[in-house]
Amino acid sequence: MKKKIILRFLLLIIIIVISFNIFQYFTSNTNSQLLSDLEGTVYYTERIEGVLTLFKSDASLQNKTLIYSHKGKGNDSYGDYNDNIIDFYYDKTSKTIYFIAMNNGSWSLFSLKEKENKPTLLQKEVMETDKGYIQNQFNKLTVSSKKGSLYLLENGNEKTIKKFYGLYDEKFTGYQPIGFSPDGKYLVYHSMEHLTPFGTLLEGFVNNSFGNTYIMDLSTMESAKFIDAYKIQWIID
Repeated sequence: MKKKIILRFLLLIIIIVISFNIFQYFTSNTNSQLLSDLEGTVYYTERIEGVLTLFKSDASLQNKTLIYSHKGKGNDSYGDYNDNIIDFYYDKTSKTIYFIAMNNGSWSLFSLKEKENKPTLLQKEVMETDKGYIQNQFNKLTVSSKKGSLYLLENGNEKTIKKFYGLYDEKFTGYQPIGFSPDGKYLVYHSMEHLTPFGTLLEGFVNNSFGNTYIMDLSTMESAKFIDAYKIQWIID
């Protein structure tokens, strides 16, 4: 009886792995070369050892630079730590990044100028700052997700730009838009990478992560893997 259960479980895993590869094969139109055409600088948070940490890089994903880690500084006043940076905004005029992090039990606003290492505490009891994150609207373009597929609305005309083939679940399958590039030529989106919710959950259990983030060239509909982040500020000088 136990052998049958184990065999069924192994068979299920094999089916999920195969379906994952089939999903990527039939739904991905990838072109890693498109990254080299991207301009500007992106600011984002990435989870390092469980902590959301501030980084920047060229939009082409070259020259990745650590801006600031709050690790070991997020005393929550209960004897524990929350070192995550939950919100941020880069002001290119003053060349200063503002961010929200825990400080002695309260979410607080800090500032950090370029080439500085120690942030300045500006205000306590702050939960958000000015946001410059990429958005799902750009001029007359709007992107949305319906039952896992991505739709682009332009001048009143809507078309499918990324079709999801699988068992749709709002949390565990399909595509979700993150935002347009500053020039409106590219779209950043997230893919859960599985045809079924169970496949996503199993991958999350094994890898402790869900899906991947991509960037799409809207002129060719080709995509490439991009920064694994939802909050992205993209600046083109």
